[in-house]
Amino acid sequence: MSLLKKRAWELELSVRGHTLQYKKQLEQWQWLDRSEVERLQQARLASLLSHAYDNVPYYREVLGRAGVVQDGGNVRLERFHEIPLLDKDAVRANFETLKSNDLPLRTWSVQSSGGSTGMPVELIQDKEYLDWSYAIKILDDEWTGLPMGEKHAFVWGSVRDTLAGNETLRTQLGRWIRNEIWLNSFRMTREQMERFVDRLNRYKPVQVTAFAENIYDLACFIEEKGLSVHAPKSILTSAGVLYPHMRQKIERVFRAPVFNRYGSREVGNIACECERHEGLHVSAGTHYVEIVKEDGTPAAPGEYGEIAITLLTNYAMPLIRYRIGDLGTMSGEPCACGRGLPVLKDLIGRTTDVFINANGDRIDGRMFIRLLMLKPFIHKFQVVQEAYDQVRIVIVPVDKTDDHRTRYARDLAELAEDTRKIMGSGCGVEFEFVDGIEATASGKYRFTISKVPRN
Repeated sequence: MSLLKKRAWELELSVRGHTLQYKKQLEQWQWLDRSEVERLQQARLASLLSHAYDNVPYYREVLGRAGVVQDGGNVRLERFHEIPLLDKDAVRANFETLKSNDLPLRTWSVQSSGGSTGMPVELIQDKEYLDWSYAIKILDDEWTGLPMGEKHAFVWGSVRDTLAGNETLRTQLGRWIRNEIWLNSFRMTREQMERFVDRLNRYKPVQVTAFAENIYDLACFIEEKGLSVHAPKSILTSAGVLYPHMRQKIERVFRAPVFNRYGSREVGNIACECERHEGLHVSAGTHYVEIVKEDGTPAAPGEYGEIAITLLTNYAMPLIRYRIGDLGTMSGEPCACGRGLPVLKDLIGRTTDVFINANGDRIDGRMFIRLLMLKPFIHKFQVVQEAYDQVRIVIVPVDKTDDHRTRYARDLAELAEDTRKIMGSGCGVEFEFVDGIEATASGKYRFTISKVPRN
């Protein structure tokens, strides 16, 4: 059955685009030596910069001013670090001029970032980017022990599942073809975790892909209850920081190695661990990763700094030196696996507080981010759990002159109802309208804050 599903999946991908073709290229590129990888990356970077200069109004000005691209198409990569860093605010302010002039010739869609360290931002992503992203995912899965078509379980979050019911028939069919099941982890009740264990034991997946915090909580629950759980071939974590104590606990409980993957909605999968676990290999043919210090200059290998990504596959709306909001460090040494890809040695990623309701259930704070980001009258927000049964939602409205409680009474009632669905029917919900939200000492905004003890 797995082979049959693999063939059906490959047929679907072949009809839909170039994913399998791109995967073959990625397979070849990974074994190039370091100097060959650098030449490949520089060629693809120069191509992107040339396209951006010729077709994207924002970058024609920025690249020209930095002296990176000149009329006639001459690209000076030695001046690349003169390009100002791009952040979400700049994307919002320059959305129209960041669009490529050749959009009518492309297949594209508007996507939104997750908003885990601030308000989400809308981006345009084309079909080429999506095909490359899926190819990276498939190769990462193979690195971590999951061939195409084998049983795959996701311990992942879905607001739609939690609040609206069952998946569509099309989604269910796609998951059947890909031989995968999804366990909704946005609400981690003890009863839910027991059902997860039962489902994993019956399904017996080759791999489990999960939010790092969620699979850690599940491992703690299994160990605490003395339950027996199926041992997959591997666990793949993402969407959060995987701390060493979390890795140790997960590996001990599930009796399987843990692999970590790094990515974001804005730029897709960036880097993934291989079987040697010496860091995360950057997908150098699709992503140019920099570590920059506070003054914007490049950090040395082993030196921590802010991660900036240049996405080499999305020509519809190029993201060049995009500040993703995380800190990390690059390794100066090659991985013992023999791949010539650069190695992201360590990550200090974004974190979202886990809320705990009156029953002791753990609630992923990203639930609230997803709920609030959909409301057009909200400019910024912060969700504060004051007590196990009390949540305060702080809102910076788009229009500060409105009578918000009257004009948006229906929206607020829906938000309060959805919050109680997440936190429990007895949870009190308070709304506070403010002119602004203070940043933390580090300069970052915290959009979910839990003041209750974890234990």
